[in-house]
Amino acid sequence: MFRYIYAVFVFLVGVFPSSAQISNTPHNLSKTGTGTIKAFSETEICVFCHIPHNEREGAPLWNRKMPTTIYTLYNSEFISRIGYPDPVQPSEIEGQPGIVSRQCLSCHDGTVAIGAVYIVRGTELGNSIIQMQNVNPDGTMPSNSVGYIGTDLSVHHPVAVEYNPNIQKNFSQGAKTSELKRPFPDPPIKLYTYGGKQYVECTSCHDPHKENKKFLRVDVGNLAKDFKQTCISCHDKPGWTGSAHDTQTVVYTDPDVIQKYGEGSPVSVADLGCGNCHAPHRAGGTPLLRKFEEMTCFKGASSSTSTAPCHGTGGAKDIQSLLPPNNLYGHPITEASMAGIHSPLDFLYGFGSTETDPASGKTIKFSDSKHAECVDCHNPHSVKPGTHAPQNQWYPSVASPDGNNVSNPLIGIYGIEPVWGGLWTQPSQFQTLASATKEYQICMKCHSRWALGDSPNGDCTSSFVSDQDGTVLTDQSCEFSPNNKSAHPVVMPLNQMTGNYEPKSLSQDQLKPPWNSNPGNQTMYCSDCHGNDSETVNPKGPHGSQAKYMLKGPNKNWPADENGRLYKVGDIFGTSSDGGTTDGLFCVNCHNLENAEVHRFKGSGMMGGGMGGGGMGSRFADFPCVYCHVAVPHGSPVSRLIGYSNFPQPYNYNGNSLKLDGFVKNNFLRKWDAYSNSFTCRCHRMGGGMGGGNYDPNPYP
Repeated sequence: MFRYIYAVFVFLVGVFPSSAQISNTPHNLSKTGTGTIKAFSETEICVFCHIPHNEREGAPLWNRKMPTTIYTLYNSEFISRIGYPDPVQPSEIEGQPGIVSRQCLSCHDGTVAIGAVYIVRGTELGNSIIQMQNVNPDGTMPSNSVGYIGTDLSVHHPVAVEYNPNIQKNFSQGAKTSELKRPFPDPPIKLYTYGGKQYVECTSCHDPHKENKKFLRVDVGNLAKDFKQTCISCHDKPGWTGSAHDTQTVVYTDPDVIQKYGEGSPVSVADLGCGNCHAPHRAGGTPLLRKFEEMTCFKGASSSTSTAPCHGTGGAKDIQSLLPPNNLYGHPITEASMAGIHSPLDFLYGFGSTETDPASGKTIKFSDSKHAECVDCHNPHSVKPGTHAPQNQWYPSVASPDGNNVSNPLIGIYGIEPVWGGLWTQPSQFQTLASATKEYQICMKCHSRWALGDSPNGDCTSSFVSDQDGTVLTDQSCEFSPNNKSAHPVVMPLNQMTGNYEPKSLSQDQLKPPWNSNPGNQTMYCSDCHGNDSETVNPKGPHGSQAKYMLKGPNKNWPADENGRLYKVGDIFGTSSDGGTTDGLFCVNCHNLENAEVHRFKGSGMMGGGMGGGGMGSRFADFPCVYCHVAVPHGSPVSRLIGYSNFPQPYNYNGNSLKLDGFVKNNFLRKWDAYSNSFTCRCHRMGGGMGGGNYDPNPYP
């Protein structure tokens, strides 16, 4: 008899880990428990889940009544778009996906009384339950309890979901994988096999018997470090190791974060890792973000921006205060009308794509899915420490062919590469990139035909206008095409532009450092021109500005000064009739305008007395820059960013500023109508005579 009793005791110890492991945890639901929810009189610990005989559906030796709930399941447009299996409804049948999670939910979903067990010491309770303290009148877990999950599983990490690291979505260049450890998670994470496939259950991450905060299987330090290591045991994010969110030592000052995650000790961004942005339970946004969209970036795990070492007002790298509405111009990250639209793979579905995946998903098109989010430009899993530009200058030092490569803050973000069309023609095709290598590939996801659609004029204009200043938005994949006659070298060095005429670049004396080094063989960033008001301090980048078009640098005005006066040719030399100067003129940040021969000719008083009195040169001095140059100086179908009178807005400033109808390099006046105060210009290379040289009218398409 003694041997029989001993054998039963050994069996129970083998099946149910020692109750000493849970006696000091909230899972001790007996009257001796230390948690708030516990029995009034029941002294057994294991009975709330297990029974050695006559067990019901569930394992091992399950004793609890199972919920019959139909749950709202986790849903992610991201996993749907890469073809990853959706979670399934947790089963009530042993041997099927979700059975283990439904066992956990028998307490945590709030539909079954905590004391609803089948048998206690050989007695079936029937409709009776063990009476508990601090529960709802029907015995269920209150919704304000720390462990309450509820029936909406969409805001919790998915369970009854397959673990499959082999699924991926192929792009034109590269692929997006499910980003899971191969072939299995790191120990001690546990998977469950059903029908030959591996699945995630609640107990994949949690051991309900373990004396550990949150019952996490991973136990490497405080809760912050356990949280981070639990996530990266399964999730293999490219570029994570050494990324900013993996290494930054700046700490939270929020006392709740310190107490909860640091257990009283300081908590840094590196300590919390994934937990800075993601919450496995009760997420505030998708996918499992702590807070809705950008507020996750601003607050992290904190309750306020000022106590978080993040990107909100008062944070370590404050970006929130740079964005509209705090600034007049900028990316509208916080705009309410754009809330809830974004998903990471929107960029796959622009103009030229024929479907979305899933069919109900959003796209990058302005026509139905216009949005701007932090993660459109930054990949929080791979972003590296550092800034977009050196500390001591307002533009990057990029006077080299590699100057448009992505910088540390932009590493790992999706992009597109246009398949370039003809002269001043919108590309008809785009390649989708799993990881952009050039900054412009990120910008053009939105600032091109891929998002803006076909031009109503058959050129580089779009049918959309800026919400901030009413300017017509333009297709930058059209403007920067290498087949155009001129463009700033954002896409490629000017000497490699196939549509450009010699000389393709300006001379060294027409440019300021660092651009006067090896001109024609340089590239540049979009953000060399567009950025925050002041980039002498961090963070840098085109987040927001008081300057129109987010122009940056010592001079931020174009084509007019802060009083609305158009800059004139004579401003360069102090010869304009109203005494204007180039103070504030954006172009002089990089260009020595006075060293351009045509400017010297037009700004001087030479040829005085002729052509209607007052001198042709002096009359030229009062010509605004936009009489000759396009007001959107990205590119032009004419050399030297010249524009013609038949150009549409916004290239033709206010629709009537451009005065030329022909141009040839280099610049020399051919016809001037002094009486109408306008002119027609046909120009040719210097030295060839009025009718000689390499003549090409540079017609507008």
